[in-house]
Amino acid sequence: MKQNHQDRLARYLTSPYGLALVSSGVFLAAIVFPPHLYSSVMDEPNFMFLDPASVLFFTLCTASFLAAVWLIGAVFPVTAFVNRPIQAKLNPALFLILPLLLPLALTLVSGYLVLRDNPSLLDLLLSQGGNDVKEQLDVQGTFGLASIYLLGIIWWVSWRCDQMGLQGRQRRTVKTVQYLATGAVILSTALKLGRGELMPVVTGLAMIYVLRKIVHREAGGAFAFKATLGFATSVAALFLLFSFIRGTSDTDKMLSDSVAYSLASYNHLAALLAGRLHYPYAGRGIYLFSFLGFNNMLNALIPFREVLSWPSFYDAWQSEFRSTWRAGLNGFSIWTSAFGYIFAELGWWSPIYVFFQGLLCGAAWRAIKKGQVMGIVLYPWVAFCILFWMGTNYLFDNKFVVLVLDVIALMAYEGLFTAKSSPLAS
Repeated sequence: MKQNHQDRLARYLTSPYGLALVSSGVFLAAIVFPPHLYSSVMDEPNFMFLDPASVLFFTLCTASFLAAVWLIGAVFPVTAFVNRPIQAKLNPALFLILPLLLPLALTLVSGYLVLRDNPSLLDLLLSQGGNDVKEQLDVQGTFGLASIYLLGIIWWVSWRCDQMGLQGRQRRTVKTVQYLATGAVILSTALKLGRGELMPVVTGLAMIYVLRKIVHREAGGAFAFKATLGFATSVAALFLLFSFIRGTSDTDKMLSDSVAYSLASYNHLAALLAGRLHYPYAGRGIYLFSFLGFNNMLNALIPFREVLSWPSFYDAWQSEFRSTWRAGLNGFSIWTSAFGYIFAELGWWSPIYVFFQGLLCGAAWRAIKKGQVMGIVLYPWVAFCILFWMGTNYLFDNKFVVLVLDVIALMAYEGLFTAKSSPLAS
């Protein structure tokens, strides 16, 4: 069955092509931003304005990424979303709720431990002491990644619940548990004031919602516009809320924060390309596969950090602030964009690495169109990483490893408790 032409816009915007277009728009806005206005807002020189090296590097990386996505689609084509009915071998509601229970319990325990180990946390949050929270927060031994385990399963439940066509009390029960789990994830990330942790939650839930609308052919042009506007408004509202909690209440500082977390990364990229900015730990793979050295569970099995001679996460993070100040830039903002961190490791060979990232993203896009667990769990994360090219190289950090474990566990779970069924194309 042919895809309804009315949902083409929504389908394009949620694809790697559309998401890359959005991120390219942010880059374009950065390099044409008025230099004097930028310098007055950020208190640093503007190196990015119509910078030829930045334009060439960003274009090469983006083209390499999209070529890889296209290659996956050309070699393994999936022309339409597949709406495969699922038949569980046990009660459908129980089938969907069971995987949520353990990570939900761990997430709640994690929140309790964070509050126990940081007794002044709530007072600081309520008094706009968010910056003190970021400096003093102790999350060691608090199951910090439990919320990410839970998040991947929430995405799966959202997709499968709709796919299984639950109605009445069963649907209400599943949705109630799902909403409680989502609230627990949001609360857990909010306690740590981590914008980078909360944004995947918002992006992923929005992505699953829109894609299910596409599957049911309910994503026309008007819906695509409303969904895009709603997503952008939600992200902006959360950003401003976090800024307020961190003690930012005046308009000028909020404007500065907005530029610092978006356009400034491309100014720092320009400084990196020009040789003005250097990271002391670059060249060791630390910005390519951060999970190898900074995942405590993985390093308990294989001491990657010791073998690779990596510093601790805190030391690596602090070195970026020092390096940014030394480069004559505003060290309160350290991002150099996803491509910038890759450049710090590989230089102008970076597009080759980005090509392999594109292969993964293309495979995840293909998998979610087929309704496969890999796509349902990984594509929301992939979508977030593409949208936030302006930030850091998120793709292969600790959260990716956790979501891969979710994929493995859910594939085994479905293998045990579902019956085979025929796919229905949408």
